[in-house]
Amino acid sequence: MNNPGIFGTGASLLSDLSLIAYIALIVPAMVVGYYFARRGKHRPHHKYTMIAITTINWLLIVILMIGQYLLDVPDGLQRNAGDARYLLPTIHGILGLPAQLLATYIIYRMLREDSQVAKAKARSEQDIQHYWFKAAKPLMRLVLALWFLTAAFGVLTYLVRYEVLTPFNFGDSPAPIVTQEAPTIDNDPPLSTTQDTTPPTLEPAVTQDIAPPPATTQEP
Repeated sequence: MNNPGIFGTGASLLSDLSLIAYIALIVPAMVVGYYFARRGKHRPHHKYTMIAITTINWLLIVILMIGQYLLDVPDGLQRNAGDARYLLPTIHGILGLPAQLLATYIIYRMLREDSQVAKAKARSEQDIQHYWFKAAKPLMRLVLALWFLTAAFGVLTYLVRYEVLTPFNFGDSPAPIVTQEAPTIDNDPPLSTTQDTTPPTLEPAVTQDIAPPPATTQEP
């Protein structure tokens, strides 16, 4: 479905519908499923909610996300691994795929538990606790956290990929600012480091000649 989207961002109609589905349906359904689990409404409320979310996610992954990712993201990562247009969908996939696999496993265990418990009750068994999936609670919490992170990165990926937000690069670093030192103005003449080793010239002492007084002769 390559028809133009409804938001005018250049995305396809399917991409825009997927964004609407995540924001308006899938994320609220996650909150509702968490509410059912907290209230103890595991069967059938929480079970059916989790099955619906997981199924819709798999459909979006197979129909839209895999093709969009393989279109240009691997080549873009090789050219510039820090470009948000390629790095964000990669993080989105790294978070989303384990969440989907865990959710699928939990659903399998829930359905298996229901089947085993029903058969045990039909056989009039009294102790059915060993059929329960006792590790479900921590795994469900992990899946819910991964789903929320995946949804957040999915929305951010859409906004950056279709330039609703300005694309950025995780590898960019600001260039260092080069400042020139102001020239130092020195009004004093430079000091000479050359020492004058010529010995000083001694001026000869000036002596005054003292003439002897004239001899005095007595007249007879």
